[in-house]
Amino acid sequence: MLGSVGCPSQWKIPFTRESDGSVKIDPIQERNTMIRGMVNNVEKIVEGAIPENELEFKERLKLACSKYSEAMKILTTHRALTEDEMEEFQDLVDDFFEIWVELFGMDGMTNYLHLLGSGHVLYFLRKYNCLYIYSQQGWEALNSVCTAYILQNSSRGGYGSGQNKTKSYIFPLIRYIMRDLLWKTNMADNFFLDQEHLT
Repeated sequence: MLGSVGCPSQWKIPFTRESDGSVKIDPIQERNTMIRGMVNNVEKIVEGAIPENELEFKERLKLACSKYSEAMKILTTHRALTEDEMEEFQDLVDDFFEIWVELFGMDGMTNYLHLLGSGHVLYFLRKYNCLYIYSQQGWEALNSVCTAYILQNSSRGGYGSGQNKTKSYIFPLIRYIMRDLLWKTNMADNFFLDQEHLT
């Protein structure tokens, strides 16, 4: 159970029961807010998903997850990190990575885990001091807006509708994206400032 006592939220891990009776966890694909809630409550998920007869495995996994959560709190800080914070981040990642590989081996390895365990993320932290400014959240938000626009305005992707099949929902969408990018990149601001200087 995720959520709070006053506002519980139910979620079931997607799984497939194999012919031999074993259970295989299916890929988990959820919205970003749901995944954040799951990461924040990962110990509860581990507690409920792993049987009591695998207590040592369960405790090691909970320890790995706690190290990962602590490391991510440092990594997602909205300011430049100190050298000590960067070292603490990598120490936590190393602890997590060692336990993770011990528990899952190559089967548990992903590109993101490789970036953490190999020290690539630490390299970028030392170079740029803060990775938050390179977050993809803005692009993801824009993608959601575009997807909603297309889905709400066209059942066929916006091609060849309207009188004489000349109406398109794509062109207005492209204009919207261009305007959005002009303001986000300060090009629109600079354009109007240049106009003020010319007058």
